[in-house]
Amino acid sequence: MTSEIIRVTMIKIPEQHLAVALKGFETFIKNQKKDGMPYILSMATGPAQGHVKDQGYTFVTKSEFKNKEDMEYYEKEFEGHLEYKKLLKENAPVEG
Repeated sequence: MTSEIIRVTMIKIPEQHLAVALKGFETFIKNQKKDGMPYILSMATGPAQGHVKDQGYTFVTKSEFKNKEDMEYYEKEFEGHLEYKKLLKENAPVEG
């Protein structure tokens, strides 16, 4: 059994702002480092498809971390993620 953590985030962003969200994501993920080394095992994002879209979600991100500590670093300390959330708040406001 592996100890990796898979984190799926579904966001309700107005359709007209999806390009901003995707461009911002591509920028911050290139610079993801912890202690000078990349720490996110894998990350993918894109427009929502299928039943989640029926629930109003328009943007989905799947992240894989080596452990809980790396995920918590991403959520609470990684400057790129904090800046990305600010970018979304200012340019692609989340609904609901």
